[in-house]
Amino acid sequence: MKVAMSSLPISPWWGQGITGYDDNPFMKDGTIPDQNILVKERLNLINTIKKNDIEVIEFPFPDKLEKTKFGHDYVFIRDAFISDLKGNALLLKFAEKNREPESKIIADELEKLDFNLKELPSKKNIYAEGGEFYFCPKDKILFSGINRNTIEGAEEVASFLNVDELIMIDSPSFHLDTVFSTVLDNEGFLKAIIICKKLISKNSFKKLEHLSNNLNIDLIIVPKEDSIGSNNKLGTLAVNSLSSPGLIINSSQYSNELVDKKIHELGVNIEICSVSQFQLSGGSVHCLTNEI
Repeated sequence: MKVAMSSLPISPWWGQGITGYDDNPFMKDGTIPDQNILVKERLNLINTIKKNDIEVIEFPFPDKLEKTKFGHDYVFIRDAFISDLKGNALLLKFAEKNREPESKIIADELEKLDFNLKELPSKKNIYAEGGEFYFCPKDKILFSGINRNTIEGAEEVASFLNVDELIMIDSPSFHLDTVFSTVLDNEGFLKAIIICKKLISKNSFKKLEHLSNNLNIDLIIVPKEDSIGSNNKLGTLAVNSLSSPGLIINSSQYSNELVDKKIHELGVNIEICSVSQFQLSGGSVHCLTNEI
């Protein structure tokens, strides 16, 4: 398995202060991450991924985005494209307009790796961002949020990935990966879903219950504090994880130790890698990585 990550910019990451998006509560205008901690956290994440026999492919941070107002979010490499893990990649279309240049820039790096590239249709009602998806290739299931994704955008991605089932999950959070994660066994099959029930619609939870019954998989419910949190208190984003066969990499432990216990009972290992400084911009482990 291979995972793409972005290098850091030459200049300090958000060194001039973060500029926030209205729908991302983590981003506070003017906040400057601690660069020493940031570098150490990133290196630890890379080493942890490699330790688990996953190859890390580092994409250079683009010069074009060094001094742009919103360009430093390029490090959240998850959002610009999605791969079918068979040498094909789909360039996604940002609903967040300030990040639009990223897809075209990342296309150059994917072409260097000999990926066959496709683009989403350039229609007004088609948007899709990588943080809104969890792809389970062995089960041929795609989970999609519908906040920054549109239904039409998610359907295009599902068609590209040739899945049997597209499950749309309605949440007020800007990306699905702030409230949701998957757990895969050593063979890559879906064994459990981790979900903040309070931050998805009742209908969405019913869909997950139906899937759980059909596939005989576990639904692991976590509180808001393990996800994006609430208006009064930000969460830890523990749920925002890199989920690979037999492994989950989280930024922090779940608040209830029974969650970790259940995951271990499923034969899945858990690694904890703090990415506290990246979380100041609303991204965590899932956002910083992209399976290729």
